Amino acid sequence: MIKKICFCILLFFCFILNIILDFNIKNYFEILNNCFNVNVIVSNKLYCVICIIIAFISILIILDTLLVLFKNKIENKGIKFKFEDGTHGTASWMNKKEMTEVLSFEKSGIILGKCNNKLVKLPFDSHFNKNICVFGSSGSMKTIRIFTNQFIRTLKI
Repeated sequence: MIKKICFCILLFFCFILNIILDFNIKNYFEILNNCFNVNVIVSNKLYCVICIIIAFISILIILDTLLVLFKNKIENKGIKFKFEDGTHGTASWMNKKEMTEVLSFEKSGIILGKCNNKLVKLPFDSHFNKNICVFGSSGSMKTIRIFTNQFIRTLKI
């Protein structure tokens, strides 16, 4: 709500600035004439062109402001943020829907674990990188499980 109010105030000031500039164009040319000792006559066509240019610049300023205000909504579409301040990160665990979109239960790939007695794998043809991080206590056979999986895959190729 505050963004909308600020945006409306900005639009109002752009409108007022546009009107002030349009009414004072002839005064600006008089100042230029006095400063540079040149007699520039402002015709109606020149006056219209200058007013159109000022209006166009005002429209560009408004569009830029709109893009800045609504940029976060476009960039963050589909991302669920935690409500904490994010000091210790904002990562969370995947739910079932996200898991079926990213990982595979049937295709071959890097075995990540089990879910409902089915092997969960990161497919080899995935657009994600194949970097994985393995957690476990010492002696829980982390290295041998990853090594065996990769060794068998290498033999199949």
